[in-house]
Amino acid sequence: MTYRIAAAAELVGVPATTLRYYEDIGLVERPARGANGYRTYDDADLARLRFITATKNLGIPLTDVAELVKAYDVEDCSTVAHQVVEMVAQRLAQTQARIGELVALAARLQTVSARLADAPAAGPCGDGCPCATAAPAPLADRRTLVPLTRGPAAAPDEPMIACSLDAASVPERISDWQALVARATSREAVVGGIALTFLSSPALVAEIARLAAAEQDCCTFFTFTVQMTTGRVRLEVQTPPDAADVAAAMFGTVP
Repeated sequence: MTYRIAAAAELVGVPATTLRYYEDIGLVERPARGANGYRTYDDADLARLRFITATKNLGIPLTDVAELVKAYDVEDCSTVAHQVVEMVAQRLAQTQARIGELVALAARLQTVSARLADAPAAGPCGDGCPCATAAPAPLADRRTLVPLTRGPAAAPDEPMIACSLDAASVPERISDWQALVARATSREAVVGGIALTFLSSPALVAEIARLAAAEQDCCTFFTFTVQMTTGRVRLEVQTPPDAADVAAAMFGTVP
């Protein structure tokens, strides 16, 4: 069966101009034309165009889609699928890094908004006015404390509910914690937090210690306690009340 460009575009789910654009940039070969001079597409053309549309909708650049189309035309499905998986993994890593950056930016914007809301009603701007000093200051090693909760600042003797981990590292840290938490055999509520129990192994204990140390380096409000018994290791995670939501998001809750 053959289709004219308008019908083909509708079946693929893109405008007819997109099909013409794909031809112009060499992404697809120019289709055959009927006796009347109109473009005609067959079912194989539509299948190829659907493949292009699907991969493009994943955010894969057209230059990479072009490479996939070459494989689509000559390779078996498993080979093409493997290439798509590799490109999707790259796209996923980029997206997760961007999410981390946006989360950090949103937290900074919330902090600036809250501080500027308390700005004096009158008087000129200057070096010490909130307009210039509202953003969180970077730490000595150029990291920035990003507040994780809204509300009044912590008292001087209380840890700030904030994180200094750079935005690009946030997705990997979350993924590491999720992988660890998924291995817990049980969980129970404790005062100020949650306790997770695992089947013990040297590698697991090392991973718990690594993550706990790394987390306390950037989020000083967490308290981690590790208890080891025969065949079991117990991790207690405690936070101030204002950080309970943060802990629940990372470590889950007890049903």
